[in-house]
Amino acid sequence: MAEAEYDLPELSAIFERAANHLKSIIGKLENKQLLELYAFYKQATEGPCNLPRPHWYEMQAKHKWEAWQALGDMTRETAMKSYVQLISELDDGWREASLERSGGSGSGDNSSKSGWVAVSCMSNTDEHLDDAEKTIFDWVKEGNAEKVREFARKSSLDDSNITDSEGMGLIHWAADRGNLAMLKCLVKDLMADVDMRDGDGQTALHYAASCGHADVVQFLLDNGADRSVTDVDGMLPIDVASGSEIVECLNKVD
Repeated sequence: MAEAEYDLPELSAIFERAANHLKSIIGKLENKQLLELYAFYKQATEGPCNLPRPHWYEMQAKHKWEAWQALGDMTRETAMKSYVQLISELDDGWREASLERSGGSGSGDNSSKSGWVAVSCMSNTDEHLDDAEKTIFDWVKEGNAEKVREFARKSSLDDSNITDSEGMGLIHWAADRGNLAMLKCLVKDLMADVDMRDGDGQTALHYAASCGHADVVQFLLDNGADRSVTDVDGMLPIDVASGSEIVECLNKVD
């Protein structure tokens, strides 16, 4: 069934609701579908791809860049419609579900931040690399703490707060993937900054909260993470929290 025609404000509100709904179905989606949604979302919110091509070894970033780049000069309005249409195809009851969560207002204004909230769901898009070709980011993504320490030692890495082409630090990847052992390695052994911000101003606490990793959220708080840090959209970690357990944890007074 074709999507109905909407004026721009109405389309924008529906698009925001669809983007927020993604969090409730993201675990059921295949990598190809996630890439399509990522590309449409970026095109709708930022326009045509404006990032340089990632380094050859950043396979995940490369796949996402290619998906966005492939949309060419598609208008933001068309991208929003395409995003909503794809969400509708993946979950035909999403409209009713999203209205229930927002109290039936249909305004698209709720407590969760819309957008691309769980890059870890695309973890299997990485292509195989020989060990000799891997960077410390690859070892963090794979959760190999021993290799991370070894890489840092052999390369004389003196800055654990380096970022990749997406503006994400090692601590963001570890938090996003819910790897508590890797977080401990980065924070305790490599002295990573627990409040390091990515290109969107989000900290590891934002990532862990939005991805539903309660144990990581607690670890970060226990190690001094600032729950009052806001991202570029003014969102706190609690604003993007997924699940009541994490909300309760972030609300707890020390």
